[in-house]
Amino acid sequence: MGSLKESILDCRTNAFDDDKFIEELTVLAQMNEEETYKATIQVLTDRDLSPRDAKTAWINILEHRENISKILDRNISLITAISDYFCSIKKPLKSCKIIEINNFEKMIKESNRDHLTGLFNKNYLQNALDQHLSLAKRHNTDLSILFLDIDDFKDINDTFGHHSGDIVLKNVANTINHEMRESDIKARFGGDEFVILMPNTYKLNALLLSERLRKTINQKKIALKDTSLQITVSGGVAGFSVDADKAENLLNLADRALYMAKGAGKNNISLFKEDKRRFLRIKFHRSIKVKQLGFSRTRTLSGKSKDIAVGGILFENKEPIPIGTTVQVSIPITKDADPLLLIGTIVRVETFGPEKYDIGMILSFKEMEKTAKDEISKFLIQNSDKNS
Repeated sequence: MGSLKESILDCRTNAFDDDKFIEELTVLAQMNEEETYKATIQVLTDRDLSPRDAKTAWINILEHRENISKILDRNISLITAISDYFCSIKKPLKSCKIIEINNFEKMIKESNRDHLTGLFNKNYLQNALDQHLSLAKRHNTDLSILFLDIDDFKDINDTFGHHSGDIVLKNVANTINHEMRESDIKARFGGDEFVILMPNTYKLNALLLSERLRKTINQKKIALKDTSLQITVSGGVAGFSVDADKAENLLNLADRALYMAKGAGKNNISLFKEDKRRFLRIKFHRSIKVKQLGFSRTRTLSGKSKDIAVGGILFENKEPIPIGTTVQVSIPITKDADPLLLIGTIVRVETFGPEKYDIGMILSFKEMEKTAKDEISKFLIQNSDKNS
């Protein structure tokens, strides 16, 4: 509801007269239906009606305005019609207070912002999440959440003081504001935790955006009193509807993915993954060759596969491969057949010691021969009983 209120306030501020405001509000209502009327009544009267009652009230107000204008033979203002409707006709208000819309807009925006970082606050985020989740369900679109946390922030406060901690928080917030898209909703969730809501964004794309943000934060040096500090962040990504279809659950799953990232050594982003596999997955140990796609001079790396599914593979490598990299993997499925060339995107990197990395890759079947998927499926079915 929060971001919808801001849209209504923007319409109210920018419209040159009441008729233009009503026209723009009608367009907004086509996208958000009755929620627009509920938010409009809240903005203009501070009354909290149900969406259905708010829509009815709005229709009656416009009709009341038109009737009074005909009687007086001149257009009356919308706010006059609203006041007369609620004070004289509907009569839920015994008295009302008039406030200039720009002052009200400033008050609303300040109540939605975290005073230290300038990002949205937790209350605004939760309202926006409810609203965007409803829109995603209605229009069958994607929605992703990044839960971000500054690594070892308590040590920063203990070593350099809380004032320095505030400087770090402001710098991270500024980077989030600069790096993420305008359509993303960026909020300070509390303490050193940040949440970014990404409408119309699939989970894998959200991971790539989050990884870019993580790298940018890590590359910056923050100037403190007598030194400069280079910090790292960890994050977790969850998406609607692949992971959850309720706001609270989606936040919790992104938080769980954050703790997976912390447990993997910090300074990384993790996708939320259920323990139950979506695809049949079996252990599969083979020597493989890995090469970044599209770069002919990129050297070929040698690794070992650990398990495989129709949807992806997990392999061990001596070097990390950046998340989001598109790679080509040469893997022998059977001893007699030629190796299959699989193409996919790196979505997981975990370190288990010097020159020992687990690399997770999601396969991109659109970029591969269809026979590769068929061959993997046949192999999995033939060997599934052996791994039971």
